[in-house]
Amino acid sequence: MQKKQVIAVLVAVVGIGIVFSLPKVLVDNEKESVEGAEVTVAHEDSLSEVGKLMAEKHTHKPSDSEQKKLQDFTKNYYSISDKEKKRIFADSILGYYNKFHKYDSVAKYSGEIAMLQPNEKNLLSAADAYMQASDLVSVNEKSAYMDKSRLYYEKALDINASNLDTKSKLAMTYVTTSNPMTGIRILQEVVKEDPRNETAIFNLGYLSMQSRQYNKAVDRFKSLIEINPAHASGTFYLGLSYLELGNKGKANQYFMKAKGLDSDPEFQAIIDSYLKESN
Repeated sequence: MQKKQVIAVLVAVVGIGIVFSLPKVLVDNEKESVEGAEVTVAHEDSLSEVGKLMAEKHTHKPSDSEQKKLQDFTKNYYSISDKEKKRIFADSILGYYNKFHKYDSVAKYSGEIAMLQPNEKNLLSAADAYMQASDLVSVNEKSAYMDKSRLYYEKALDINASNLDTKSKLAMTYVTTSNPMTGIRILQEVVKEDPRNETAIFNLGYLSMQSRQYNKAVDRFKSLIEINPAHASGTFYLGLSYLELGNKGKANQYFMKAKGLDSDPEFQAIIDSYLKESN
């Protein structure tokens, strides 16, 4: 979930895409027990600033010819009934919306494909797409997108209940609801079953950041990159956690390391903005 998590969570991610509406949760890293939870509006900090930077970069205006092709694909999609042909057209439409960074439409047509061909791969793609899009829609729409994401993750788990990464992603759809502790408990269950599960560890680290428990976030992200030294988004967030703690030297160290792990231009631009800030 490396590249997608960077995009989805930084809008995100892995973790995933809920920067502006996460509840404030308290997670005890050592005891793996929930100390308490307070549902609040997310604070305006480095996490939301990263989201704004990513949103600004996710713009691409289609050319006239691209618009015409998209219109033709869409017309064909809605004019036929054959499921396989509809799936092919939906896949072509999806490709264009991905290119244009229209993530609400990516989610819609990923869901269409999942309904036409409900295998685990397509269900997970739809779930990930709705999670990603939830960060770029209006506040009023966010809950509906997370509900859709949860639905597709649950359907994927019906097919493969042993997929711990899917469970970890499912957990993040709960943390913006009135029952956020359900998500925390799912993540803790995953880590208990697989202490090396990267998705769960990343998400717990991210939630620690959201609740301003930066020392705990550092512990999580350090554990993550010990498991996977090439985890670019985890390395970046480790740097960001150190920055929040006022340790600019450590922050820059991990920002530079993250730059060498992922050449994606958007990711590079985000890191450069923080390097500039911390120098």
